[in-house]
Order: sequence, then structure tokens, then C-alpha cells
Amino acid sequence: MEVKSFTFNDYQENTYLIIEDSSCIIIDPGNYYEEENNLIMNYIEKRSLNPQYILITHTHIDHILGINFLSNLYSIKTFIPKSEIDIYNNMISYASMFGMEKYKHEKNVNLINESSNLSFGKNKIKVLSLPGHSPGHIAFFFQKQKKCFCGDVIFKNSIGRTDLPGGDFDTLINSIKKRLFLEDENTILYPGHGPITTISDEKENNPFLN
Repeated sequence: MEVKSFTFNDYQENTYLIIEDSSCIIIDPGNYYEEENNLIMNYIEKRSLNPQYILITHTHIDHILGINFLSNLYSIKTFIPKSEIDIYNNMISYASMFGMEKYKHEKNVNLINESSNLSFGKNKIKVLSLPGHSPGHIAFFFQKQKKCFCGDVIFKNSIGRTDLPGGDFDTLINSIKKRLFLEDENTILYPGHGPITTISDEKENNPFLN
């Protein structure tokens, strides 16, 4: 399984393509500008990849900007956290406040939670409920490959902000220590911003968690 990352939009958000054979899924598409749309589209076409669906860790604006473009371009479904549907729909009104006046909202989305069964090819995807940065934040964990796409829960030696609506510091710390950190220490963490890290590195070196 191959992971290709892109850094998109004014918030320097990480968008991920998970690739296996000729298929791929897209996690947190942050592509907003035309050149960003073209960049991810051209990469997919150059590799002759067949996109299967889109996964969203949480519905803050920088992580959902590319849903409309990609879901319509490839006629694929999008899965968002069930408990964040209201936040998602409110982005229609809030997008301009974040400087995203050209945001196009995709109404046709599917709702998932921790009990949802997801798979990509022969790979099972474990959905982890990790609230705190946002109220319904989830992560996507490929247990066999020890790869976790954790959105804005944790970053390399840092954690997600909790001052946005629905955020809570104690809840976030609890999600990390009592849920995420129960997984294998060798798990690679692919965050929504910045470089990749590992659970073991964050246990040892993250100043917010010691």
C-alpha cells in the first residue's frame, strides 16, 4: 500500500491518496485552487488510478474543500463523521469567513461512525472515534499496515487546537492517551498538517502529553 501526500490550500492541509494496485481512496481532500485541482487530477490520471471513495476525518473547512470537485469528477461517494453533519452543512455559510468564497458544497455525503465497516481492497479500515479538536473527529487506521490517518488530533510533537466551536482540550487529551495510544507503538501517524510521526515518538517527545 502506497501513500501519496499533497499539501493544499491556505491552511497547508495534508491531503492523502492511499494507493493499491490501480485503485485509490482520497482522505481529506483540501484542494481548493484550480492549480490544486489540476495537480491531484493529473497525478491520478498519470498513474491511471481508479478512485473508489473519499474519507473525511472531520469537517473543518480546510479538510473538505475538494469534496465537490473530486466526488463529481470521479462519481464517487464521500463518507463524513455522522455527528459532524451539522458542522459540515454550516460550512456553506462559514466558508467566506475563512476566505474561501469559491467553496462549492457537496450535499450528497454518507455518514459513518466508529462502528462502520470500511475496507479498501483486501484492507480493513478501523474507524477510531477521537473527539476533542472537533466534536465528531475520527481517524482511519489500517491495522495491518500500521498506518493511521489522524486528521488534526495530533501532530509531530504537538496536538490539534481546541479553541474552535466544539473543541475541548481535556477531551482531546483523553482521545489521544486512552484511545489512539492503545494502538501499536510502531504505527505511523499521518496528520492533517505537517510531517508524519509515530505513536512511539509522540509518547516520548510530545510536550503536551507528558
